Amino acid sequence: MAITAAALQAAADSANTLQVYKVLQGPLVLDATYDSFYVDGLQTYPGRSMWVATTKAGNAAAQHAEVLTALAAGPFDANVVVPG
Repeated sequence: MAITAAALQAAADSANTLQVYKVLQGPLVLDATYDSFYVDGLQTYPGRSMWVATTKAGNAAAQHAEVLTALAAGPFDANVVVPG
């Protein structure tokens, strides 16, 4: 099930502390399996703003985990996508 940017942001930072990451855009539909969100790593992953592919079948918590994994890995991780 595809989730909204607001649902992903709530899973990441329900208290809105801006300490984890900020969802800036999305979801961008990549195909039947993946969506993509543009996220800024803020203080936890400074300097890391990227498009991250997430599995549509996952709930907000699962997609949050995918975003954290991609941010930790950096811009050369396989889950980081450049749309277009």
